[in-house]
Amino acid sequence: MPLPVNDVHQREQLFVSSLPGLEAALADEARAVLRPAAVRAVTGGVELEGEPGLHEEANLRLRLASRVLLRLAELPTPPPAQLERTLASVSLARVWDGRTPLHLSLALSRAFAPAAVLSAAARAWRAPGLSRAGGLDGGETEEVAAGCTLLLREAAGRLTLSVDTSGEPLHRRGYRQEVSRAPLRETLAAGVLRLAGYDGSEPLVDPMCGSGTFLIEAGGMSQGIAPGLSRPFAFESFPQHVPATWEQRRARAKGEALERPRGSLHGFDLNAGALGTARRNARRAGLTLALERRDVRVLTPPVPGPGLLVANPPYGKRVGEAEDLPGLYRALGATVRGAFAGWRAALLVPDDPALLQALALPDSSRVPLRNGGLRCVLLQTGR
Repeated sequence: MPLPVNDVHQREQLFVSSLPGLEAALADEARAVLRPAAVRAVTGGVELEGEPGLHEEANLRLRLASRVLLRLAELPTPPPAQLERTLASVSLARVWDGRTPLHLSLALSRAFAPAAVLSAAARAWRAPGLSRAGGLDGGETEEVAAGCTLLLREAAGRLTLSVDTSGEPLHRRGYRQEVSRAPLRETLAAGVLRLAGYDGSEPLVDPMCGSGTFLIEAGGMSQGIAPGLSRPFAFESFPQHVPATWEQRRARAKGEALERPRGSLHGFDLNAGALGTARRNARRAGLTLALERRDVRVLTPPVPGPGLLVANPPYGKRVGEAEDLPGLYRALGATVRGAFAGWRAALLVPDDPALLQALALPDSSRVPLRNGGLRCVLLQTGR
């Protein structure tokens, strides 16, 4: 039998997706920020269980999350011929009003033909306009269509039906309306900071800050600003959504934020236009940053250390092959070893042996990550 879906007082079960490599960090963040009844890191994200409203809190507060899916039902996988009857036993009244567009994302075995599944679901839920949506159970998922989007997934002999509660991907906080040539996804920036042990209390320097994503995410962490305060979510259109309760959650999160970061934030870049973009993005995020045009080759700590130096230097595929990337990486490595000796460093760099050798940071630890589909490495020193 499916899980009951009309009892709003039951515990919620969520799947919260993340970018590859951030699953364990997201689990740690969920434990610290949400304190759910259960947390389990799995491939592609984390599974959470907690009190009603957990999906709202997850969307509002988790910086590393890509998308939040709320489980509606779990039942044994039926034979394909009985799928329509099985789906008809699941009520969508909690999340779909029967009028808005309905979309279905599929993650099923080959025994279930996608076209037949869509037809069975359309009949079961009396949704003749039902359309197929892209995959929702991976961290790289981007767009979803307007309306209500469901995910039907089969694994280990069980069929689960979940609903997307996020809408637009959660890295879209609302502040970054301008980007540099090589934008860094907000969720990845937050993940790098968390993996580096940043707690918001120490000085932070980004020597190649671009549009300011590392600095803004660090500022949000330092001030306790919930990342979802300035954007809408798909769950706000659910029939059983209670706007007054949601506004109370948002008001509570706003009240918890500090007026200024607990640790100083400093950004540098050779590109004056990038610094202007970073300043405007920060202003939209409610932050004031210390930004200065400076070459990494001559950069020195702006405040006494120790602190954290974090950087996402250019990659050839992102900004063009004409630049002297090995020379730039040698300069960055020399600055880390020299002027910033005694500081911790976290560098998100491509998994390129030549560039890693140019950095010359032999004592660094390595964590494999992906940035926009590119294989990367998070190098950390001083830990």
